[in-house]
Amino acid sequence: MDTDLVRLNNLIDETLTQMEDIAAEDERSDNLVSVLQELIRERQIYVESLINTAIDETYATALSEQLILTKRILQRSSKIMSHRQSLLKLKRTHKRQIKIYQNIDANR
Repeated sequence: MDTDLVRLNNLIDETLTQMEDIAAEDERSDNLVSVLQELIRERQIYVESLINTAIDETYATALSEQLILTKRILQRSSKIMSHRQSLLKLKRTHKRQIKIYQNIDANR
């Protein structure tokens, strides 16, 4: 398998790990999302290249491994996205509640 593809897979894994470890409201979070999008785009190019250059059955194993890895990346990314959306929604709810209490206190 292409060493660049292995490198990209490792970078994607590291980026996802960082995203799991960083708070959703941290500014670095947005940067990590951008980095992940770029890495995924580059990976897609390499996987397409691998598909287009497949000449015999020996590529089948490599392609199968990449398909499995793609599914794992998708599942992991979806889980991170869902968790972050929940956190951000909860944060917005808390901000609204605080504003309501502040308005109540101001009207006393």
